[in-house]
Amino acid sequence: MSAASRGGAPVTTRRILVADDNQQIRLLVGAALRSLGHEIVQAVDGEDALQKAISERPDLVLLDVTMPKLDGFEVLRFLHKQPETANVKVIMLTTAAQQDDLKHGADLGCDEYLTKPFDPKALRVVVEKVLAELES
Repeated sequence: MSAASRGGAPVTTRRILVADDNQQIRLLVGAALRSLGHEIVQAVDGEDALQKAISERPDLVLLDVTMPKLDGFEVLRFLHKQPETANVKVIMLTTAAQQDDLKHGADLGCDEYLTKPFDPKALRVVVEKVLAELES
């Protein structure tokens, strides 16, 4: 991947899949992450997310918990069972961070959670934290 520059420090450009059935969320997240120099791929539902995760091979997936066709947990389960996507980093997006949901996501290999609505700055901080794990 190429490197962008932010504040003088080189930043590795990553491919990020944003999977959410809400177009406003996809646009907000996409704009915030493009401003960091990342390439954004969008998915409109769970099935679309699976197809794009396999075809686009993202470094990170931001995955809405509640989507049509397949929910975020089903997508996460599938991603981590497939050799080509088993190691992809995943941040779950949810409207209500219920303890059961947090535990279920963690059990399936979710790296982080963001509760909607979220501030674009908080989004960038969480994304950069998870992406930094790829560097180590």
